Amino acid sequence: MNRMKAPFQVSFLPWAGLEEEIQIGPITFWPFHTKAEENINEKCIKDQLKRILKSYVDHKGDPVKTITICSHGAHDFRELRKKEFDELVCAVDALIFATICPTVKHAICNNNRSMGPPSADRYQLITQNFTPGINDISIRAGNTLHGGWKIGDVTFTEPWHMGGYFASQDKELLKGLGKVLDDNFSSGIRDRIFRSLEWFRLAHTQSDVVSELSKVVMMATAFEIVLQVSKNGGKKREIAKKLEKRFKNDLSIEEEKTTRKGTVTFPKISCWAWDFYELRNEIVHGDNIDPKRLGCGFDGREWLTHSIIADLVYLQIIVNELFTHKLIGEAERDFNAKLAGDKPESYECIMMDSMLDFSDVHKTLGWENERSIE
Repeated sequence: MNRMKAPFQVSFLPWAGLEEEIQIGPITFWPFHTKAEENINEKCIKDQLKRILKSYVDHKGDPVKTITICSHGAHDFRELRKKEFDELVCAVDALIFATICPTVKHAICNNNRSMGPPSADRYQLITQNFTPGINDISIRAGNTLHGGWKIGDVTFTEPWHMGGYFASQDKELLKGLGKVLDDNFSSGIRDRIFRSLEWFRLAHTQSDVVSELSKVVMMATAFEIVLQVSKNGGKKREIAKKLEKRFKNDLSIEEEKTTRKGTVTFPKISCWAWDFYELRNEIVHGDNIDPKRLGCGFDGREWLTHSIIADLVYLQIIVNELFTHKLIGEAERDFNAKLAGDKPESYECIMMDSMLDFSDVHKTLGWENERSIE
């Protein structure tokens, strides 16, 4: 078969605006406008892609220069098999997470609400089949395929709801999540992490059709999946206990929560999760929700909401997962082993807090005490 007449396929993020290549497992994200000459050998493919991608425009109607190509393995623009495409979707979800959550953490620590992260909409994934020299183009929207169009007949305008512009990625997180996509990694853990990340993505769209209440439910679902919460009742307490087990240390500040059977004591990170899941329950059961319930700010940081804190806690959970399975933190683990001698596990919780400065942000939120220097 003549390769130039075979069907080709390109997957891309038209609005992402990455300025350098990023590798996540088998997927490479690379900026089209600066890397096309280097990464595409066949001129007819390169020219066809330029014509297709010129249809993606900004709000003024000018072609964007933010297009990021997604390659699985080689830059050969072959049609992806289902497994390969599923890995691509997972990699995009990882990219979204590793961009949004660290930005949220920095905003909380710096008390700067203007450091807004991008929304998941900035990383919209498009897949287009094409044949070099053929002008026909079809557009799928939902379950409907719109045919009979020619390249240049239609344009695709960037969405307005793309969030903020602070969009640097945490390379350590991306490296760890890329290892989760390895064929030798546990498929059960991989499915749990990436199914949870899918819900994270859905919770971080800024389309007007998704309410803030729905986003709370979506993030609560992401927590349930990644924490492997049981299908039985008592999920609020179970989530609180799981966070206590993972993150309580000798600096944690504790609070009491009242139940029908009395009071229970948890570290503040668990108490926040208790309140968050209680809010989730009221939403899904149709209760009237006062908009003030969505906020959880305090003096000096009144702008904080449950959704913002949820991003922070979710980040800590994913870091914990990756660290537990030895996918990140090699240098920290080696340092810990030297520091702790024959009992490195005794320092793991504190080490994990310090690895991405969680201890600092916990102190900012009033969840931990300062360590005394004697």
